Amino acid sequence: MKLIDKDTELTVDYIQKIIAKHESEVRPQLKKLKEYYVANHTIDRRILADTTKPNNKLANPYGNYITDMFVGYFVGEPVGYKSNDKSALETLQMIFTYNDEQDHNSELAKNASIYGRAYELLYNDSDKSIRFKVIESDSVIMIYDNSIEEELLYAIRYFSYYSIEKDDNETIVEVYGRDNVKVYKGHYLNEGLTLINEYEHFFGQVPIVEYRNNDDMLGDFELVVSLIDAYDKLESDSLNDFEYFCDAYLVLTGVVLDQEDVKGMKANRIILMPDGAGKAEWLIKQGDDAQVESLKTRIDADIHKFSKCPALTDEQFSANASGVAMRYKLTGMENVAAIKERKFKRGIQRRIELISNILDIKNNDKFDWRAIEIVFTRNLPTNEDELANTINKLRGMVSNETLISLLPFVEDVQKELEKLQKENEINVFTSFDDEEVDDELLDETPRTDSGQEL
Repeated sequence: MKLIDKDTELTVDYIQKIIAKHESEVRPQLKKLKEYYVANHTIDRRILADTTKPNNKLANPYGNYITDMFVGYFVGEPVGYKSNDKSALETLQMIFTYNDEQDHNSELAKNASIYGRAYELLYNDSDKSIRFKVIESDSVIMIYDNSIEEELLYAIRYFSYYSIEKDDNETIVEVYGRDNVKVYKGHYLNEGLTLINEYEHFFGQVPIVEYRNNDDMLGDFELVVSLIDAYDKLESDSLNDFEYFCDAYLVLTGVVLDQEDVKGMKANRIILMPDGAGKAEWLIKQGDDAQVESLKTRIDADIHKFSKCPALTDEQFSANASGVAMRYKLTGMENVAAIKERKFKRGIQRRIELISNILDIKNNDKFDWRAIEIVFTRNLPTNEDELANTINKLRGMVSNETLISLLPFVEDVQKELEKLQKENEINVFTSFDDEEVDDELLDETPRTDSGQEL
């Protein structure tokens, strides 16, 4: 993110300087975080001075575990939407379904968890349909003005590809403004960039949306990378010590042997030694395994504590824990998820606003994006009996819409309410029919053909 004066002209020279600064200061850290997500750690590049010694390199994928846990907890249950404007909601759901929005949100949440930020690009495809796509977090630079509102002025996206003509990598730079897109080609360090295309996008604002993981744009495991390195080193060195033990030396005292004698002893598994003069013993490295295991346990606990991601394999997470007990144990994780939710909600609101803007231009179908309510549901194992009892106790105290929204298996609350209303109408009609039949059966008074009582 960069702040500039609102009236600053974004020249080619300025664009190149911004990209160069991002490439040297920001991108290396973002790439490092991605490496820790795929378990490509610092230990993998360790080189020992003595190449004859064991050099095990065990990378423990804590980053992968922490991110996957947070993403599953945060958006494992799809994001829901509610609105009194049914037409707007239906239009939005059609666009979301076309873009496989549930998987898209999951990918955004994963990138935000890894990099501390995620980006999506909105555009119109060849069929003029509204599309949105996740773009790599290390290839986007958001430029805001330096006012108190920090209004988004531009978004720069740059990526490289191999050019057969030049037999070298060439860079494409896309600069998204509030009205148009400028596309440059070349290299931001060498020969410079050349404008090759310019077109309008019609979204009314910069069509790239930023999803921050938190205010500081920190990844979920970024603060525990050094602890992960320490754990990797302990694990690797523990295995090295084990190999040292397996390669222990046999020390023979008071015995003179040549090479052939040693070979014969190894083959026959026999040691012949003079009486009272010889001695044989193993020379091994002495180590305190208990101390090493204690240190590993402490570092593991610190990783979970400071990342606020619990170890669900711990015995405290029993299968019969109540919902309240489970939430209490997940307090740290829930606090992080609450921050994520506020930031993610802001991004989705801007996505909906951009969609509303383009719909207004395409078919005059603009709607108030603020009328769309965004609903997040935590992906927790639930005790359905406990939940059913809670809902029954609340019946008559809160609306049916609120009660239905408590059910984790209901994705579309509005549609579920409509189904419930139809079922109630059918039940009412059925009860009326049953009452008429019962009256005829119960009335056994003899009547004439004209219906008069006898």
